[in-house]
Amino acid sequence: MSKDIAVVDENGIVIAINRHRDDYELKQNEILVTNSAFINGDYVNGYFYEPQPYPSWIRNNGYWNSPIPKPNNDKIYTWNESTLSWVEVAP
Repeated sequence: MSKDIAVVDENGIVIAINRHRDDYELKQNEILVTNSAFINGDYVNGYFYEPQPYPSWIRNNGYWNSPIPKPNNDKIYTWNESTLSWVEVAP
């Protein structure tokens, strides 16, 4: 069986994702992938993060969250970074 290994630089940025056999020994700059890892994403406090979608969004347990919760209804919204708000998308 094989496993994914993320190679990170000194800033915790993922620079490569490789697949290795189970008996592979991790090197100092390698981390076993337990959630999804992304090239140019980062590894912080045990979680891999995709690249930050917007400057205002914050990390939270492996996910990026908007500073304002998305409305919880059946409508479709997109994030507007200039107003820091969710905007309903016309159907």
